[in-house]
Amino acid sequence: MATEHFQRGQVIFREGDKSQEAYFIVNGLVEITINTSHGVQPLAKIGAGEIFGEMGMIMDRPRSATATALENTTAEVISEDDFEHQIVQRPDRLHVYLATLFERIRKTDLLLTTSTNATVPLQVKPKAAPVPKEPVFRVKLRSEADGTGLNHEPVSKTITKLPFRIGRAYFDTAVSSLARNDLSIEEQHPYQLSRNHCEIDFEQGRFILRDRGSKLGSWVNGTHVSVDAGCISSALQTGENKITLGNADSPHRFTLTIEELQ
Repeated sequence: MATEHFQRGQVIFREGDKSQEAYFIVNGLVEITINTSHGVQPLAKIGAGEIFGEMGMIMDRPRSATATALENTTAEVISEDDFEHQIVQRPDRLHVYLATLFERIRKTDLLLTTSTNATVPLQVKPKAAPVPKEPVFRVKLRSEADGTGLNHEPVSKTITKLPFRIGRAYFDTAVSSLARNDLSIEEQHPYQLSRNHCEIDFEQGRFILRDRGSKLGSWVNGTHVSVDAGCISSALQTGENKITLGNADSPHRFTLTIEELQ
C-alpha cells in the first residue's frame, strides 16, 4: 500500500469531496468534523492504528465529513480492493475499526439529537477563527474518598491522551470490549454511570468536559452537563475542577486539576 504524509493543520479531504480511498493511521492524529446547522462540530479524533474515510469509499458517495491532521501524520492509503484483505480479514485491525465506528455512530446520533433541540446551546467555531496554539498543561484526575463507589480502588491518573473517555465498565454483552473508554468504572445497579458517559477534551484553546449521550449527565463545578439539561459541554478552569458523574448525590466524585506548565 502507498503511504502518505500530512502536515499539522493540513486538510486531508473535505466534506463533499469524491471518495476514492480510506486511510490507516501509522502515527499522528486526525480530527473528523461535520457541518451542522450550529456550525462545524467535531465528530472524532482518530489516532495511530485507527481507520477513517472508509464509508464514502465503500458506499461510493462523496465524503460525509472533513478530515484534518492535528499533528504531523503518516497514513497508509487503502483502496476498495484492499479493504477486505487489510481490514476485514485481520482481526487486530477489524476490532479497532469496529470500536472506532461505533464511537462515531454514537457521536453522530448525539449531534443529530441536539441539533433538533433549539434549547441546546452548542459551541460554534467561527469560520475565520485561527487554530489556537495549545499551551503545555498537566492534567490529573483523582477520585474523592469513595469517588469510584464502594469497595473499589481510588482513581489517580495523569491524562496524556485526548479525548479521555469515561464510562461504566460492563461485561454483560458481546460488545463490551468495544467500549471506547480510557477509564472504565465498575458499579452495581442502580447505575449512575452510562457505558459511554463523558469525555475530557481540548478545543478552541480550552479544556472541556463533554457529555457522550449519558442518561444522567454530569456535574462540573456546579453546572449540570447533559442533553436533557440543554448543555452538552462545559469549560474546565485552570486549577481544580469538581466533577460528579451521574446525579448530584452520586458517589462518583472527582477532582480534575489542570496545571499550566508554561
